[in-house]
Amino acid sequence: MSKSFVVRAASMLVVLAVAWNAWAGPKPQFFGYEEWERAVIERQLDPRDVVYPFETTPEMIAWAEEKIQPCARNSEILPLTVLQQALFHTSYSFAYDNMRTLTAADAFAEREGNCMSFTSLFVAISRSLGYPTFLVSVRRPPGVEKADGVVVVNHHVVAAFRGPRKVYIFDFSATSEEPYSHKRVIDDLAASAIFHTNLGGESIRNGDLDEARRHLEIATTLAPEWAPAWTNLGVTRFRLGDTDGALEAYRSALVADPLNPSALTNMSSVYRSLGREKEAQTALRTAAEGTRSPFTLIAMAEVDMVQGNFESARRYLRRARWWYGKEPEVYDALARLALYEQDRARAEKHSRRAAELRRQRSEMNDSG
Repeated sequence: MSKSFVVRAASMLVVLAVAWNAWAGPKPQFFGYEEWERAVIERQLDPRDVVYPFETTPEMIAWAEEKIQPCARNSEILPLTVLQQALFHTSYSFAYDNMRTLTAADAFAEREGNCMSFTSLFVAISRSLGYPTFLVSVRRPPGVEKADGVVVVNHHVVAAFRGPRKVYIFDFSATSEEPYSHKRVIDDLAASAIFHTNLGGESIRNGDLDEARRHLEIATTLAPEWAPAWTNLGVTRFRLGDTDGALEAYRSALVADPLNPSALTNMSSVYRSLGREKEAQTALRTAAEGTRSPFTLIAMAEVDMVQGNFESARRYLRRARWWYGKEPEVYDALARLALYEQDRARAEKHSRRAAELRRQRSEMNDSG
């Protein structure tokens, strides 16, 4: 994407969240379809309109029974380990697609999906075998990427099984070697909220804003304490021309997660569209102080460049390069800063680096 984030366009940050980041205070948890259905109805939603990610089919259960048949069923963990290995085996051929969120049944049939899809598949099958597995969110430095005018923040979810002596984690990420922390249990109601938030994000990317709004209103009803659903709902409302509704959604996100950089960055874009530049810069600067997103940092650096605050802009871009040294737009921004400072040699150096990173990314995508 060639347009820079926030400063030159009203591109907004969509949190395609595949993990549960925060929940304020103690709450009841719901596991299993009957408990889930009761909780959905209590929230005045029709269960037929809400996705339950863990439904199974007879084909799925038969496949799983065949895979674990040689195992000692009295083993605490061996059947689950064998099941995990079977899902990774080349004969199953599951294709990882970060932008596809599928139910367990659909993921099994199509053999593709993101980590939410794959982990839901594992949980659904293992529960059918008598193992009460569940989802767990884990926090990693979030990967950030731009695609089709949308900045997507990808979080991570894993499966867990609580044995008599310890909790076992089953990670299906292609980057599972990276450390993670801050594990938090996700109940089935929260899993549905994540699912609808993902679908809302995908609908935004596809330009179907009415469908996005439907999914995100379900997600915020299921989980009003979860900021990513509110953030994506704000994006949708803004693109539908409802600026007041967008600001209301971002404020709800900030109630759930104070200083949330995604909500603040998007709120800045709305303020700027309304000509409220001071409020826009305040929101953006607050976001930049607490984020690792290169696009937020670039946006704040752009503001400082225009105002002649070159040293401040440099600090933001140094942070962006530290966390995302292979992101071409970081070097585009460094080149712009060099031009502001009338250093053409340095600008050309950064531009060459940006072009080289784009070439490498294109070759990687072509080979994939």
